[in-house]
Amino acid sequence: MNKKTKIGLSILGLVFGVSAVLSGCAPKVTKTSSSALPPAQKPAVAAVTPQSQQTPSYMKKYPWLANYSIQANSNNIHFAFDKSILTPLDKMILKKDAIYLKYNSDVAIQIQGNCDRRGSEAYNLALGWRRANAAKAYLQDLGVAADRLKTISYGKEKPLCRAHTEVCYAINRRDHFAVAK
Repeated sequence: MNKKTKIGLSILGLVFGVSAVLSGCAPKVTKTSSSALPPAQKPAVAAVTPQSQQTPSYMKKYPWLANYSIQANSNNIHFAFDKSILTPLDKMILKKDAIYLKYNSDVAIQIQGNCDRRGSEAYNLALGWRRANAAKAYLQDLGVAADRLKTISYGKEKPLCRAHTEVCYAINRRDHFAVAK
């Protein structure tokens, strides 16, 4: 035999020897049926429900309802100085509230009328009532039952912003919505 053949046979023998050793060390796997296991050790099978059956049908039309919070400050509606007239933006927010309330029939809300710090306490309490009642009337026009809508006026008692600037005054002239208990 020549040198090349000896090296080739040595390598071939080494490969077969290593594969034989490795296959001898491999763990043997035996199949058992799940019925052979005792009842306490049977694997639990979770019921799988398709996503379309878990999601209410209205969520397909209004997917934003999944994360909607009627109480969020971003959901407040705002008013001009000394006014209780709803703007188009206010009406858009109230329409979302009405949709939310339509699909959450167990929720009642309190509409909290607020004013800026200017004016007397009595005047601001009356203005806060007008603002809260304007929102309530609009929600009722959209089909929300009156018994699910409570109103209260805080006047200038609960400002969000305490600085004496026009921006802060505008932030405080608002209706805030809270889930009624």
